[in-house]
Amino acid sequence: MPPFPKAKSVEGRPVSIDSDKPPSWFRPAIMTVTIMTVINIPLATAAPIDNSPPVLELPSFEIIGQAPAQLKDIPAAAFVIDKTTLDRQGPLSTKDALRTEPGIYIVDEDVLGRRFNMGIRGLDPRRSSRTQLLEDGVPIQLAPYGDPSNHYIPTNNRIDHIEVLKSSGQIMYGPQTIGGVVNFVSAEIPKEFGGSVSAAGGNNGYYDTQLRLGGTVDNVGLSLDYIRQEADGNRSGQHQTVDDLALKSLIKFNDRHRLMLKGTLTHEDARVGESGLTSEMYRKNPRTNLLRNDQFQVQRYAGQALYEFDMSDTIHFSTNIYGNHMFRESIRQANDSSALNNCSVSGEADFSQASTCGNEQRPRTYNVFGIEPKLVFMHHLFGVKNETTTGIRGHFEWADRERYVGNAGPTDKTQGTGDNNNGRNRHQNNSLNTEALSFYGQNRFFLGDFTLTPGIRVEHYYQDNINHIDGASESSVHTEALPGVGVTYNGINNVTLFTGVHRGFAPARIDDVMNPATNVLGQVKPELSINYEAGIRTTPTPGLSTELTYFRINLENQIVNETLIDDDMWVNAGKSVHQGMESGLRLDSDRLFGTAYNYYLTTAYTYIDAYFDSDVPNAHIVEGNRLPYAPEHLINANIGMETPWGLDIRFGLQSVSQQFGDKENTLVEDRTGREGVIPGYTTFNVSANYQVVKNVKVYMNGYNLGNKTYIASRINGIQPGQGFQMIGGVKWTF
Repeated sequence: MPPFPKAKSVEGRPVSIDSDKPPSWFRPAIMTVTIMTVINIPLATAAPIDNSPPVLELPSFEIIGQAPAQLKDIPAAAFVIDKTTLDRQGPLSTKDALRTEPGIYIVDEDVLGRRFNMGIRGLDPRRSSRTQLLEDGVPIQLAPYGDPSNHYIPTNNRIDHIEVLKSSGQIMYGPQTIGGVVNFVSAEIPKEFGGSVSAAGGNNGYYDTQLRLGGTVDNVGLSLDYIRQEADGNRSGQHQTVDDLALKSLIKFNDRHRLMLKGTLTHEDARVGESGLTSEMYRKNPRTNLLRNDQFQVQRYAGQALYEFDMSDTIHFSTNIYGNHMFRESIRQANDSSALNNCSVSGEADFSQASTCGNEQRPRTYNVFGIEPKLVFMHHLFGVKNETTTGIRGHFEWADRERYVGNAGPTDKTQGTGDNNNGRNRHQNNSLNTEALSFYGQNRFFLGDFTLTPGIRVEHYYQDNINHIDGASESSVHTEALPGVGVTYNGINNVTLFTGVHRGFAPARIDDVMNPATNVLGQVKPELSINYEAGIRTTPTPGLSTELTYFRINLENQIVNETLIDDDMWVNAGKSVHQGMESGLRLDSDRLFGTAYNYYLTTAYTYIDAYFDSDVPNAHIVEGNRLPYAPEHLINANIGMETPWGLDIRFGLQSVSQQFGDKENTLVEDRTGREGVIPGYTTFNVSANYQVVKNVKVYMNGYNLGNKTYIASRINGIQPGQGFQMIGGVKWTF
């Protein structure tokens, strides 16, 4: 077996290699053999199977579980958004449910929430690239290592619950381990045949339909979900259509062996673009849109096979195999609010001449495959009760990113035409391939009232980046060990104290623009952090629960835009600090006071102090400046009433304080609208659900009841927030 090529180092860490080929032992076939060997080790050494029920009941696609007792030993801020909460929020989008939890900030971009922009604890929310997103335990970002952006999110309609885990526990679910991990858990397959049909409609071209069928025959269960959604956008002339199909099967070979198979298909066709508004356009009409030929299309096909084997009462083994193919394409006349692309005139005015100008077409294809065996077992090493979790994952990505320029008109499609060899029409044709091997291990020591949970994750991945136009290429290899430890204390009745520290890691998002020095997409090193957390969870009496958490993230090697060199160059520079407090409270009067009607209150408050901790002159960064898109205060509160006769009414508010739209902390808005303060805002929402008869429910949801006009972001120009939206629907369950 040939040796690993010697790596160049930066600050003692290997970041690139001299050879343009990966070492032979790192090829996918060799990795797969290695992983399959690991899979067979526990099978070969399995204890005899008895007929008693298994002790370990947490499915492998969950990261927390729904039982309140599951939180008792988790040394981190963690919460589960249950089905009741999702139903109250309605079918509009998952982002509205996540806003109800502390520490989470979501930037609006489209009504259906397909452009999912979520930041945790002041981290960059753009495309959720600093949050690990999972569906049934499987990564769902475009390419988690090479391009951890998000253009797909499962809708509320087919989700049973959502899990959010932060601090040291998240190192089990990389590669993103700085902000937190969010896992969307799909609905279970019913034991008996049944289903539901629902339909909803509203203003702004909104409608939503869903068909769900499922049942179990002998030991085989099968379910089908089909969802069709349409809605107009936040600006005139915008419209989205989404078709989502999910097939899921559970095969129970016996009480110890299970196989879950799932496939999803998602198609999105959207009349939306990237460019925002200039300050003058926003002042005249915040909903205007002169780029009505801009398009964005997504086609995603995904599959998952999860095998679970209860080897004994105390040993649980699983293997998760997943893959997806995603094609996304944008056709845009402007990248931002500063100018039109490919226009014979200056393009600096108000986009009124857009119909005479050309466009850019950006097709991108992503293919992902992974295999992850995991072993969880209970034992009594050193005479102490232990729970050990260990696993290994091989993960492969193949990404192709192209860019074409069309000059004939706003709808001109130039893909595949012209002299592609000299790039006359094709301006970019890059491939970014990733081969990653990660290992993780965690042990819980149950020491009376204390639970001690040390763990470690090791990430090792190789990437090569090839420019197919001129043959230029570069490659890099990264290895990082990410230790963590957490402690919980349950010596006080109904109180859990927790604290933890871990090493965080975030692979870099590869930027669109060529590095002029190498003619390939700019490769920057991963971001690293040290994360601290301490908090308390308590349910002092039935019907009242609360959580309070202090957090601090010391981020190093931060990726910033080096504006003095090139507007689109990204480099590793500087440090930042994210610290603050999170608090959440829930009160239910029926359990607290024994009332016949349940009057409930939920609140989530987050204070964030996020600032640059070093000067970076070439990037216009000054130590002490606040990080952009990190509002100091976030508030979400809901008050409602549940009646014994089936009516549930909720009224809520969402409040976001002032924030900066750029790293320079510019106070005055510029002409393009991309710089300046983003004023704070508060919006109100309402929902009502009524169980008419046993199998029929009607519901209503309203968002931004006052139709408040506000700036959601200044990325690529001013992006207005979502306007007034009212929907009503009916659901029949059979």
